[in-house]
Amino acid sequence: MKSQRGPVPLRQSLEWLLTGMGAPEIDDTTTLLEQWPQIVGDRLASRVEAVAVRGPELLVVVHDPAWASQVAWLEAQLLERIDSLIGPGKITSVQVRVQPREGP
Repeated sequence: MKSQRGPVPLRQSLEWLLTGMGAPEIDDTTTLLEQWPQIVGDRLASRVEAVAVRGPELLVVVHDPAWASQVAWLEAQLLERIDSLIGPGKITSVQVRVQPREGP
């Protein structure tokens, strides 16, 4: 007897894909990116932008290498705050990319 398979909702397919990559669920990722200023504070959020989640890594962008060092120094504290927001172990590292500002 054949199994009957119908269309699968896009969200469900994305959740399966993210789970397979070791990434948090869509709602957790959305919450993390939206709540970034509350996680790091307004001053740091104005200099460090959370841009993506890749597997269990949070990718942030800074425009000055000095802020990359600051994020590295604060990583354990940031991970604790992230754990308290979306649950433990969903994000295990913060990766920083320095992206110089464009223009004059």
